[in-house]
Amino acid sequence: MSAWNAWWKTRTKRFRGSGWITVLVAVGLAVVACSGSPAPVASGATAAGKPPAIGSCTVDGLRARCGTLTVAQDRLTGAGRTIGVRFVVIPATGAEKDPDPVVYLAGGPGTSAVEEIPDELGSIRDLNAHRDLVFVEQRGTGGPNQLACPEFPASLASRAALRASVGSCLAGIGADLPYYTTAMYADDVNQLLGDLHYARVNLFGNSYGSVVAQVFLLRHPGRVRTMTLQSGFPLSARPLERGPADAEAALDYVFARCRAEASCQRAYPQLAADWTALWASAGRSPSQVPAARSPTGAAVRLDQDTLAFWMYQALFAGDESLVPVLVHTLAAGVGSVAALVTAIKALQGAGLPLSSGGYPTEMMTYPIYCGEPWASQSPAALSGQQGSFAYQMYLRQAQWYGFVCPLMPKSAAAVGSQQLTVSRVPVLSFNGAGDPVAPAASLARAQRYWPAFREIVLPGQGHDVDAASWARCGAPLTEAFIEQASAAQLDTSCLAGISAAPFGGT
Repeated sequence: MSAWNAWWKTRTKRFRGSGWITVLVAVGLAVVACSGSPAPVASGATAAGKPPAIGSCTVDGLRARCGTLTVAQDRLTGAGRTIGVRFVVIPATGAEKDPDPVVYLAGGPGTSAVEEIPDELGSIRDLNAHRDLVFVEQRGTGGPNQLACPEFPASLASRAALRASVGSCLAGIGADLPYYTTAMYADDVNQLLGDLHYARVNLFGNSYGSVVAQVFLLRHPGRVRTMTLQSGFPLSARPLERGPADAEAALDYVFARCRAEASCQRAYPQLAADWTALWASAGRSPSQVPAARSPTGAAVRLDQDTLAFWMYQALFAGDESLVPVLVHTLAAGVGSVAALVTAIKALQGAGLPLSSGGYPTEMMTYPIYCGEPWASQSPAALSGQQGSFAYQMYLRQAQWYGFVCPLMPKSAAAVGSQQLTVSRVPVLSFNGAGDPVAPAASLARAQRYWPAFREIVLPGQGHDVDAASWARCGAPLTEAFIEQASAAQLDTSCLAGISAAPFGGT
């Protein structure tokens, strides 16, 4: 799996379900089954000249309103075909209702905010007491307008085959792709908010949703009251160009935690040295690298690609307690199939995948990957990071996109401006101390753009934040921030109550 797919395409479901790879797949409005006749809505015309269709529904046991907004696919001219964008509004549950809702912007790109509601609602449910919750599906991610193709070859070994596969896919949808960008999605959201008569809103962006939130703020600054970023980064950070170094820093963070925790230090006194020896062992010729069978019968060989993938998944998902177990088990049993089987069982017990997948088949992702400045990547940009265990993973990804992106149709005008400007909107950011994707350091200079900015670093967390830690600290701080429309006076003493998963011993 590419580094991109490993963290950007798929979100961990930390609030419901188990395991990093759990993905909710829904057909139509299966997760938000609407019922009854469409109810009248506030006046307001869409780009297609009619108000959005909306009806009553139930979402995760909550009373809600579900609908479809009809928009022009080409927002640049308003001409041509129209597409439907699904949305859900969960009305405030309390007697006292504030007029500014919380707009949830899902991770991805490639995931539908509507289909993700059962998994992601836990992170913002407490905000529903006094405010509506609004979920707007990103164009091309779900329902009848999803843009998808068969899986592409995941290697550049046969460039002719890859070129033919991309060309076959684009034959039917190529002309549509330039309009499936973050900017166009932000404009869809803004149009719906206007149709529903929400004058000002509170944005909550998770991972890639933090990108959407910032683009929305750039394009529609007057509608934003507050902005909360969860596992996010500023548009200027270009995370893919710093990916290997950030992943290595996350691994170093776990090693430092182990040295500082007495039980971990006793159990794994030479963890960093074990890792160095293990990495060297995994780099031997294939004939010398042991292989084992997974429970599905697939052969698993512990080469550096597999080892890097496993470590990255553990860091991404915040399963830091798994890192020393894997390193110690595999290093102590170099060449041992039994040790490899034990590691496989540990990974499966944590709900992590054993092997990688291909590159995205959701075609709306490619105008974003290939055309938006924050997502830029190239082999040259990775220079100086060869010492990272994740370097080859990112390098292969950059080479693959370097070949595929020129094959994709582009429209610079549809991308829109994505350069940060100064905004006095209050901004609150939560980042895991061990996040290999969006480390706290990436927001070091955010204050220059957002004078009312505050970052909160969550100890022991990766890119994903476990439900207990978020409920104990993240959720109440977000609620207080939105209520006050200020991060200046937040009481962050709850951070002391976040206990990172203990490492323990073997």
